[in-house]
Amino acid sequence: MKKVALLSVSERAGLSELARALHGAGYTLLATSGTGKALDEASVPWTSVESYTGLAELLDGRVKTLHPKIHGGILARRDQSHHLAQMKEAQIDGIDIVVVNLYPFLKYVESDRAKNPEEMTELIDVGGPTMIRAAAKNHRFVLPLIDPVDYAEVISRLQSAGASQDPFSLEFRRALAAKVFTTLSGYDGAIGRYFTGLATGPSSPSKFPSRAVVEIEKAADLRYGENPHQEASVYRVKSSSIPLFEGPTWEQLGGKDLSYNNMLDFDAAIRLLSDLPGDRISVAILKHLNPCGVAVGESVRAAIERAKECDPRSHFGGILVSNTEIDKAAAEEIRGDFAEIVIAPSYSPEGLEVLRTSKNLRIIQATAGAWRGLEARTIAGALLIQEPDTNRSHTAHAKLVSPRAPSDDELADLELAWRLVGHVKSNAIVLVRDGLLIGVGAGQMSRIDSIELAIRKAKSHGHILNGAVAASDAFFPFPDSVETLAEEGVTCVIAPAGARRDDEVKQVAAAKNVSLLFAADRHFRH
Repeated sequence: MKKVALLSVSERAGLSELARALHGAGYTLLATSGTGKALDEASVPWTSVESYTGLAELLDGRVKTLHPKIHGGILARRDQSHHLAQMKEAQIDGIDIVVVNLYPFLKYVESDRAKNPEEMTELIDVGGPTMIRAAAKNHRFVLPLIDPVDYAEVISRLQSAGASQDPFSLEFRRALAAKVFTTLSGYDGAIGRYFTGLATGPSSPSKFPSRAVVEIEKAADLRYGENPHQEASVYRVKSSSIPLFEGPTWEQLGGKDLSYNNMLDFDAAIRLLSDLPGDRISVAILKHLNPCGVAVGESVRAAIERAKECDPRSHFGGILVSNTEIDKAAAEEIRGDFAEIVIAPSYSPEGLEVLRTSKNLRIIQATAGAWRGLEARTIAGALLIQEPDTNRSHTAHAKLVSPRAPSDDELADLELAWRLVGHVKSNAIVLVRDGLLIGVGAGQMSRIDSIELAIRKAKSHGHILNGAVAASDAFFPFPDSVETLAEEGVTCVIAPAGARRDDEVKQVAAAKNVSLLFAADRHFRH
């Protein structure tokens, strides 16, 4: 029986080798004009789709393979006699292999070409998806081959199979069919996302559409998950019909691969990097997704030394992030203790050399950048999707609701505290003095518990609370919070408004001579 392979590809990698193997295995090669030119260059004989169907390409190539002789040959079931009879009557050859990859819409959707909707519209494939969907549906009889990565396996199977033997097992056919359907899902999702972004005006689609398609691709298997008994992998979003969260680009320059927990810590650190004061050299140390040390300094080394002083017991094995280049002196200070990850916008050659003496230290180059898109979080049987908490107000926008006004130094510390508190697990309280994070209360069941924890940690490490400032991620439900802070010497507090007892809180602040500012926004981090 005649064997036919249909070839129509935009990606020519590996095409000549595959075509030679197919020809050598006795397949007639049916090709579109562009692919045929590549086969000519490879000196592989082929038959044009035009000559087979008897219909020349129409509409500037928009209609090439949309023909019954093509789709009948792909969709016909070889185990149904009436299908075979209809094929014979219509002079349709069975097509056994479909080698197709799609117009490069995905390649250009993030490029400058995406600014031209007419050009991007012409990159939307119609015939290609139709052919590979048909082949994938009929994969028991037709091999759908869309990825050049799979060519080598197909060639090997062709060369090792006997003349009367089907070289492709049902398992292999199903695997390639699955790749078709997941690829089409991502392809259509990217197109949907692109056109959603083009829509304007009051009738434009919501950023939270009623249906969405997301294609993810495995990047790597991980040693384990949060704990050794949990298996884990990391996936990247390949395409999505909704704008999922994207952060600044980053590159690993040294050290072991990131683990599951490392990746969570890295994500928390790089988010915090975007909130560190850009006008001052700043360093933060995180443990278990919470900042345990943050400081500004005259140099990176000085900022690192100060950040370690915030919580000398907790910084060991932490994630260190700097908003300034790591030089040799800073690298030597980092190497003086054990750290899991160091993140900075750049590294001097000497600093990088020092850090690379530790094979376990993960060295990441990343810059603070704009975060865009939507956050997704799994819960039981569903996804929660929200806008990221990136539009934090500044203390200059907060409303002073106490007689005492803060000093310039207190305002500088307050701005740092307000930037940090949104990165601490709720209920969150942070204490800052002289550009140094001196106390953190995180994840407690009541706000007063978080305040007492932050005070206790500050005292245990010998920090001076007199003249410190405090930030709270949400309102104070009772006035005892401000009262407790004032009794320890805290002179300035910022928190969102909105509690039933806001007036009582303001009265306590006035009585204790504390500057109290009410912010317009809340920053829970659950």
